Amino acid sequence: MNISVALIDELDSALKIGSTVRRIEMLQRITNLFVSGAANFTEQQTRLFDDIMRRLVSHIEARAIAELSERLAPIPTAPVGIIQRLAWDDAIEISGPVLANSDRLTDRELVRIAETKSQAHLAKIATRARVSEAVTDVLVDRGDSEVANKVAANAGARFSETGILQLVMRAEDDDRLAETIGGRSDVPASMFRQILMRATEEVRQRLLAAAKPDAKQAIMKTLTEISARVKESVTSRDYAEAKRFIGSLGREPEKIKTHLLALANDRKSAELIAGLSVIAAVPIELVERLVHDSNVLGMLVLCKAVGLDWATVCAIILARPAANGSGRLDEIWAPYLKLSRASAQRVLRFWQAHQKFA
Repeated sequence: MNISVALIDELDSALKIGSTVRRIEMLQRITNLFVSGAANFTEQQTRLFDDIMRRLVSHIEARAIAELSERLAPIPTAPVGIIQRLAWDDAIEISGPVLANSDRLTDRELVRIAETKSQAHLAKIATRARVSEAVTDVLVDRGDSEVANKVAANAGARFSETGILQLVMRAEDDDRLAETIGGRSDVPASMFRQILMRATEEVRQRLLAAAKPDAKQAIMKTLTEISARVKESVTSRDYAEAKRFIGSLGREPEKIKTHLLALANDRKSAELIAGLSVIAAVPIELVERLVHDSNVLGMLVLCKAVGLDWATVCAIILARPAANGSGRLDEIWAPYLKLSRASAQRVLRFWQAHQKFA
């Protein structure tokens, strides 16, 4: 199928002297022509449609552009240039359809959009049929409660270990999110336990009611363990002396870092907590809670965020009061190795911003 020279001339005329109505009519004709033969056009022909559409949308009203977005979004061979132009539009009625449905947007493009655009844009991306780990990392990091719930409820979304961890942390203050994450089949057992430990009794019962028969027994066992466990409240101690000791080591975090291994080996818990607080530049209450938490994942995030070597990490893990619940060190080596420092720092920033300290 050829696009006639007469049609190109008509386009030029519409752009130069035509009214808005005429330009809209022109766009509709071009769109109809493309949609009717999209599967048969060559790459060169598709690029020509791309150029024409981009020229037209620069001269027409938003309503017509939104209609174009709706029509092009589901087409797997839609012109890439116009799809990108639509995806970056600030008006969600224009960008929304392609953000939610177009396969022409790469993960790299989606990440860039998710890093800079509005919560409405993120919410649309969260509903895509498939959402990669790279994209969900940004959605979980930047998204509000609505975005977090949408992406957690999306069966086609895949999460990195840090993405799941961050969702679990957010769920502590969001019953709806806790229930949504708890219903996913890809949540690691340790994370699911964390959800149950932090969830309200109402959420626990709903998770139990919604669980498949083969999973109910495991949930009930976990709930029984949680109920039977005597939880020791972590009461912030006076760290004045420990802070003075850490201060005597110098102000440089890298210098303080060299003393952590010895502090951990000597079981000097207060000094270790104070040192980690200074190195990571986070409240001492946060480090205290991580040190006393039976789940080792949060501690791994903190250690990775400040770039500790494996020997120091092992010593810190073993020095924790909850070390007996940490599992074997060889079982946490792989997660620590896989976790990137940038991802750990992102999770730590989020935790610091949202965590409540008793």
